[in-house]
Amino acid sequence: MSGTEVGALGRRLAAYVFLANDPSVPAVAADWWEISGPHYKEVAGAVADLVARGPAAALVSRFADAPDDRPLESALADALTDLLREFPDERARFEKLVAAADEQVLVDYHNGERAGRSAADASLDEVAVWARPRLPVTIVIPFRDRVGGARARNLLACLAALRDQHHHGAQVRVTVVESDSEPRWRDTVEPLADHYLFARHDGHFNKSWAVNAGVRNTPGEPELICVLDTDILADRRFLARNLDRMAADPALSAFLPYRRMYCLDTESSAAAIRRRIEQGEGDVPLDEIRSLVLREPPGACLWVRAALFHEIGGFDERYQGWGGEDDDVVARLARAGRLTRFDDPLLHLAHPRPQMTLDGTPFNAHIEPLSWTADAGYGDLRGPRG
Repeated sequence: MSGTEVGALGRRLAAYVFLANDPSVPAVAADWWEISGPHYKEVAGAVADLVARGPAAALVSRFADAPDDRPLESALADALTDLLREFPDERARFEKLVAAADEQVLVDYHNGERAGRSAADASLDEVAVWARPRLPVTIVIPFRDRVGGARARNLLACLAALRDQHHHGAQVRVTVVESDSEPRWRDTVEPLADHYLFARHDGHFNKSWAVNAGVRNTPGEPELICVLDTDILADRRFLARNLDRMAADPALSAFLPYRRMYCLDTESSAAAIRRRIEQGEGDVPLDEIRSLVLREPPGACLWVRAALFHEIGGFDERYQGWGGEDDDVVARLARAGRLTRFDDPLLHLAHPRPQMTLDGTPFNAHIEPLSWTADAGYGDLRGPRG
């Protein structure tokens, strides 16, 4: 094994210590933590045994207590690399252990070599200044922000990135649907979107209804619909690349353009916004970010032909609060047409985590998956159906 490969294994083992100990890991996707957690702990436990009687033991203990300490992570990776070089048998054992665990974990970790070089914040006011003349694009973005403005900041960055697009040869519009008890962000958002829609709803956020309302109440009859989460930062070729996919393959009914969603930490989110929006760069290189990585999640960015969206009745409006609606709509689209994935990186900006359960139970556990149809209507601005 070359020195470079041994170093990669050392860094990977340090990553498993991070995954086993950082509280952001279960917070980003609690259900996938339940599946992945035992594998993190198995590898991290083996690392602790490896270093038990040497100087690296203190590094493991300190990093477990402070998994956000980047210099400490680097020092631990170097120490583990040295041990693997010293003990070839242990190296072979850890290669097999990591390979087996890597096949099972659903929340991974990415820490780019240049991540953290720009620690300056990107505030809501700053992003509002950077956001400049509109690009005529039509994508449905469901939105609510009742706490602190982090999601509103992300939305402005999302809108600015969508305006800063390579020529794509198609008429595309952006519709932002603010669903809340009042239009809190109308004055901020409306000048930056092609169409702003307020959908009054006092209860838990209902993404499904907000999306359906946006689709049904946006002027025109688009052939394609893109449902995009507020917190996705698109690169400059986002529209051209995905529109080309639909144009090149008429049999393609729907797709998710990514397999890995990079959930950026707070510092990397600010740096990414500055690079993409303030500095006007076309993309954000992965070696400049630090993130958790979700493998093949169902939502965040969905492209679908409008005819199929209407055939299945859009999203199931019975889903409220966090979780389940994206799994359901993707499953129904796959059942009704041809749905696939591509392998673009998808950058998700940091924001406060939503409430994930109600009295300890998932919000939508009572809903029978795949049972929604278009028969009784959907997207009515008077309120969700069901």
